[in-house]
Amino acid sequence: MQVNFLNPIKELVKENEVLANHSTFKIGGLARYFAIANTTEEIILLVESAIKSKLSYVIIGGGSNILFNDSGFDGLVIKANNGRLKIKDDTMECEAGVPLAKAMGESIGAGVGGLEWAAGIPGTIGGAVRGNAGAYGSDMSKNIVQVKILRNGKIKELSNKDCEFAYRHSIFKKEGNADIILSAVLKLEKNNIDESKEKIKNILKERVLKFKGLCAGCVFKNIEIDDVEMTQFKKQHSDFPDQYVKYRKIPAAWLIDQCGLKGREIGGAKVSENHAGIIINTGKATAENVIILISIIKQKVRSTFNLQLMEEIEYIGF
Repeated sequence: MQVNFLNPIKELVKENEVLANHSTFKIGGLARYFAIANTTEEIILLVESAIKSKLSYVIIGGGSNILFNDSGFDGLVIKANNGRLKIKDDTMECEAGVPLAKAMGESIGAGVGGLEWAAGIPGTIGGAVRGNAGAYGSDMSKNIVQVKILRNGKIKELSNKDCEFAYRHSIFKKEGNADIILSAVLKLEKNNIDESKEKIKNILKERVLKFKGLCAGCVFKNIEIDDVEMTQFKKQHSDFPDQYVKYRKIPAAWLIDQCGLKGREIGGAKVSENHAGIIINTGKATAENVIILISIIKQKVRSTFNLQLMEEIEYIGF
C-alpha cells in the first residue's frame, strides 16, 4: 500500500533509502520510507502521518548503538536532526537531534561543564536520554532535569524521576513505550575550562584507541552485581582488576577477553582486538554475521562464568 504523506512533510520523505548509510556500523538494508526531520514540528508531523497510515515507524539519531536488519525496515525511519540548543547560566536546553559532542562543546565554551564524560560518543541527546548513555562513571541521569515528549499526540514534560533511569535504561526503553523524545533540559555546573579541556583530551585519546573501525559502540552492557556478589566473584577470579570492584560492575569486555574471543570473526564481523566489548564491521559484515557472533560470545561467557550478557545495542527491523 502506497502511503500519501501530506505537505509540508511530503518532500522530506524518500523511498528505499539505504539504512547502512545512516548507521555507524554501516550495516542495513532498505527503509521503505525515510525522512530527515530538521525541526521538532517535522518529527511530530511525520509520527502523526505514520500513525494515521498504520505504518510502522522508528526514530534514530546519530546511528550509533543500533543494528539494522539486512532486510531493512518495512515502514518509516525518521532521523531526528532538530538541533536547537540554548544555554542559560548552568542550564542547557537541547532538542533531541543535537549531537552529544555539540552539546558538550557548547557547554564548555559557555564556561559550564558536566558533560565531559560524553567526549567522543557519536550519539544525539534524544538517543542518549533514551538509553541513559554514560561513560567514565557518569551518565545522562545525572544531568537531566526535564524531558519533553510526545505521548498519544500530546506534548508532555517528564521530570528526571518520571524517566525511571537505570543503568543503560529508562522508561523510554520499556516494552510498549511509544513516547517520542523531543528535547531535554540539562543541569550543568560551573567549571574550570582548562581542566575540562584536559579531561576531554584524555578521554578522546583513550576512545580513539578503543573504537577503531566501523562499529556501533559497546555491544553489551556491563553486568551489575552487589557488594556480596562482587566479593565472591573476586575470590573466584583473583585476576579480576581491582579498579572495577568499586563500581560493582563486571565489564563485558573483560569477560569476553578472558574467554579468548578477541579477534574472533564471523563473515565480516570481528571482535575488536583493541576492546573486546566491540564488534567491528571489517567491510562486508551483514547483520546476520553480527548476530551469530553475538550469540557465540554470549554462549561462551555463560559457559565460562555462568553470567548472562545482555545487548546494549538495539535491533531495528527484526
